[in-house]
Amino acid sequence: MVMLNLLRFAGDGQPALVAEEGQAWDAVLLVRYPSRTAFSRMVAEPEYQEVTRWRSMALEEAVLQPTVSWVAG
Repeated sequence: MVMLNLLRFAGDGQPALVAEEGQAWDAVLLVRYPSRTAFSRMVAEPEYQEVTRWRSMALEEAVLQPTVSWVAG
């Protein structure tokens, strides 16, 4: 699997200021992929498929939240 410099931020979770009951995260990662196509290709790779099952078993909850950058204007 080819890993580009995708990680933009990683940090430990702190007590939430505004959140529903039970929405306490212990860690946050912000990752930037070149495109949705690049992400789709990555998750389809056999190596990723092998590793992702371990990730899924280790996590109680995960959110994949696509975003689009705001353009300052």
